[in-house]
Amino acid sequence: MLAGIAVMTRTRPTNRTTPTTNETHQLVARSTILLWFVLVGFAWLGGFISLANGVWSRVDQPTQILVAGISFIIGLLTFVPLEYYFRIHGFAVRGIVGLLLVVQIVLYVPAPTASLLWLPDVPVYILVCLTIYWFVSSISLPLTFAVGKVAFARRAQRYDVRRAWRQARELAVLCVGLFGLFGLRALIPLLVVPWILMVIITEVIFLSFIEPPMTR
Repeated sequence: MLAGIAVMTRTRPTNRTTPTTNETHQLVARSTILLWFVLVGFAWLGGFISLANGVWSRVDQPTQILVAGISFIIGLLTFVPLEYYFRIHGFAVRGIVGLLLVVQIVLYVPAPTASLLWLPDVPVYILVCLTIYWFVSSISLPLTFAVGKVAFARRAQRYDVRRAWRQARELAVLCVGLFGLFGLRALIPLLVVPWILMVIITEVIFLSFIEPPMTR
């Protein structure tokens, strides 16, 4: 009887993954990522060329719908895989909406011609600032999340989505502030450097006093 148990133990199948299977999975993953980079690169390149050449009519409604559709497709190709990879809920929607806002601003909103203090151009500056904040905070989120995974030693901080969102918003506020200085015709190092330091110090204070959710 003991011999039979020993034979059954020796012949029991195992679920171990062979090195060949692991190498195959890694090769497929790398090929998928490379294909995604190529598709996204060509999509963004085509969008930039179209915007730079001004091939879109501002008064043709079908063309406006086409522009919105192309922007939506570029957003899907870009932000949906990133949301799936980083597992950050709501990122794709925010990124797509931000991209649509940027395209509409570039195509259909006239550029301001005077300083931020000139009242007729104030609505344009406000609209552009809101768009910059929304879009920069969206595209910065994967960067802040990835940098946090490398920079922080504690697991709770490395995978803290709230920290990544906060830092992305701080980058957006930084860009909005720089655009505001540009609108005031005051984009000089004497004001730019203190503004950057202020944002950095704010984040250091947040990291010092706010604990990640998993450590509370």
